Amino acid sequence: MTSEELPDAPPPDDSSLQGLLKLALLAALGGVVTGVLGGLFRLALRYAGQWWEDLLAWCRDLGGVRLLLPVLLAALAVAAARAIVRWSPESAGSGVQRVEAMVRHEGHPAPIRVIPAKFVGGTLALGVGMALGREGPTVQMGAAVGGEVSRRASLDPHDTRTLSSALAGAGLGVAFSAPLGGAVFVLEELDRAIRTRLLVATLVGSSVALATAYLIVGREPVLPVGRVDQGPLWVLPLYVALGALVAVLGMYYNRLIVWNLDLMQRWKGWPPEAKAAVIGALVGLLGVAAPWLVGGGEILADRVLNVDFPFGTLLVILLVRWFLGPLSYSAGTPGGLFAPLLVVGATIGSVLAVGVNTLVPSAGLPVAAFAIVGMSTFFAAVVRSPLTGIVLCVEMTATTAVLVPMLVAAGTAMVVCTMLGSTPIYDVLRERLMRAEAAGDAV
Repeated sequence: MTSEELPDAPPPDDSSLQGLLKLALLAALGGVVTGVLGGLFRLALRYAGQWWEDLLAWCRDLGGVRLLLPVLLAALAVAAARAIVRWSPESAGSGVQRVEAMVRHEGHPAPIRVIPAKFVGGTLALGVGMALGREGPTVQMGAAVGGEVSRRASLDPHDTRTLSSALAGAGLGVAFSAPLGGAVFVLEELDRAIRTRLLVATLVGSSVALATAYLIVGREPVLPVGRVDQGPLWVLPLYVALGALVAVLGMYYNRLIVWNLDLMQRWKGWPPEAKAAVIGALVGLLGVAAPWLVGGGEILADRVLNVDFPFGTLLVILLVRWFLGPLSYSAGTPGGLFAPLLVVGATIGSVLAVGVNTLVPSAGLPVAAFAIVGMSTFFAAVVRSPLTGIVLCVEMTATTAVLVPMLVAAGTAMVVCTMLGSTPIYDVLRERLMRAEAAGDAV
């Protein structure tokens, strides 16, 4: 049978590799631009986050009516971020589903206006503690760079999609300092294929983008951990159990994301900015009460990995972040899903390990190892891209000590998710996007 007769087979490789050098050079150029944009975006979020933490501390120290200031500012910032979406409807939400639609000939390359919309809107929303990922804006900014470079270089539609997809992966790599993870994301999730032109553009774009971003944000891993031990061989069945548990939870997490989006659509009579302001005010209120629980999740994930939280605290983190991420995403502002779900996954793994250690003190399960495996496995369950999740977590934590448990748990999660009929989140979001655009309401 030919590849055309096999629905799951990747398309055949290019019959002619003419222009491959030109494509590689354009990928390098686009990688530089993506690296600069992504690096500056991370820097903007760093300063905005620090300013927000200082403001929360100031208000909490003085008390009184000043405690309402963060609530008001968060509402205004999130409303402003949502207002930007009126000018650039393509910048709403994560943007990954739009890149996937473009790759599958269901959409067009992102216009250049997505870049300032994602940059400013993402900074406003994430800067006041919304539980959104910085990778959403950087992925779509990279795709927009690819589209603009392609247009100026007069590339054909095939190479335009190739370059846009490659630089979207470069944007993911810049967000998490994970160039290989960004490259695997392109091959496994965006294009679901390996072709020579795509592979070359992806490798060149990802490597150049992160090399450029290093000059702005430094080379430190995003979630560094100390020495991690996967535990003795008898622990492997527990990683299988973790994979099965995470698969079930991932299915319900996806449903919660969709339920929140549906709720916002059913909420009639209010403009989108007003609904976003309500969500921003709730996040601001939580920030006043417990500032360590809000935000994109990188800081909290680092604490889950490196701090010995008691079982009760882990349950609080899991409960709050389980609902906070989907709620934040339903506001429709620029922002991704990856970083928040990594926090949830790490906490699930930690809850399991600490729970077993509490019940059976002699078990001595390595909590950090279970947290890392929980991160990568929850990614696999929600996004259904297990290799991307594993590689991302290896690069973010700078450790390969738990590769075998990660593979075991991810494989288990894939089997269970398939048996349950759980649909990958970006497939669901892409289908919603297509229905909305067909109805004339893409936001």
